[in-house]
Amino acid sequence: MATMDIAGGGVRVRFSAWERLAVWRDGVVVPRAAITAVELVDAPVGRARGGRAGVLVSGVLKVGYWGLGTGVRQLVSVRRGVPAVRVAIDREVAGLPFDEVLVSVRNAAELALALAPSNV
Repeated sequence: MATMDIAGGGVRVRFSAWERLAVWRDGVVVPRAAITAVELVDAPVGRARGGRAGVLVSGVLKVGYWGLGTGVRQLVSVRRGVPAVRVAIDREVAGLPFDEVLVSVRNAAELALALAPSNV
């Protein structure tokens, strides 16, 4: 399962060995200045929509890139029963090829509160 924490001037997401195969990267750091919104998502599997490049186990997990062809591209690592943090990003400021990061983590409520733009 991916991990998410606040470190080095941004939000850091690190992927497990098998997740790296679906997202084509070890991890990502989103600069604090690029965060436009943060949301706690209790049922994250349904929040990743549109075309995809990644792994899907229907109703159970999604890992990869979602939203292809929808205008909002998401980097996703979510599981049923584990809440997620959705971080909306300004692509130009971040220099990243996606608009949102959606990651299931056990401490999602705590992270979402700490990452809210008013706290960033």
